[in-house]
Amino acid sequence: MIEEKEGLILSGKSGIYKVERNGEVYICRSGTKMRKTDGRILAGDKVLFRDNGDGNGFITAFCERKNRLIRPPVANIDLLAMVVAPKDPAPYLYNIDLLTVIAEKHGIECAIIISKSDLGDSADIAEIYRKTPFSVIETCSKSGKGIDAVKELMSNKISVLCGASGVGKSTLINAMFPFLELETGELSERIARGKNTTRTTELFPLGNGTYLADTPGFSAVDTELYCAIDHKELHTLFPEFEVFKDECRYNDCTHTKETECGIALAVARGDISESRHESYKKLYSELKNIDRYS
Repeated sequence: MIEEKEGLILSGKSGIYKVERNGEVYICRSGTKMRKTDGRILAGDKVLFRDNGDGNGFITAFCERKNRLIRPPVANIDLLAMVVAPKDPAPYLYNIDLLTVIAEKHGIECAIIISKSDLGDSADIAEIYRKTPFSVIETCSKSGKGIDAVKELMSNKISVLCGASGVGKSTLINAMFPFLELETGELSERIARGKNTTRTTELFPLGNGTYLADTPGFSAVDTELYCAIDHKELHTLFPEFEVFKDECRYNDCTHTKETECGIALAVARGDISESRHESYKKLYSELKNIDRYS
């Protein structure tokens, strides 16, 4: 009887998957019946497979997922790191906050990685997010500033780095892991501008249980996951609100416009970023309308 082993999906295309186990990569197929029953197999999925003994195998079952993203299609993410630049392009904080909400909803650790800190004052962005529990790291790929800190943050995790085109994500990755030799934006931007932006996600094994999802051009919001959030739970997805909500006068405070709101008072004192609260109020209104009319 052929022994079943547990492995990690690195990538898949046309029913053929790269599965890693203990540093070895197997080329595996899976049954059509299993794919239809259990859904699409994603990079990051843990699976059981039969080892044929020749570097090939056959996937027999999924292991339970702890989370997944639809765009980019990847499962069991440990870290979602938003790469932003002080300028060229200027950060759109609302999108960053929206992504942190999706990550919080699905139990994914968040981090804010500020790139190109040599080109502009990154202190304002850093101050906003240092009032949250999220990790904030200022980096400069040229000088090496912050590079080791980001590598340490990613250690022993499946990480997704996302950011708008031009923020220097590929340059940052190459500074951390030069052996990957990623193209610095040109190919990624051409793909992102193309008519068909669907692309298979691939995990790069970086050693010691560390993996990086290759998601060029990923900056768009995962709309399906976002719309599934109930507006009444939104305040729980802004973790910096937690210690102040007991200061609210009303138990059913929405933290949007009530008087004697603990969150609003914390914003006024500077304990919570005003821009984060503005993002919260905008998201609350949008999600409330989705709930009402969907």
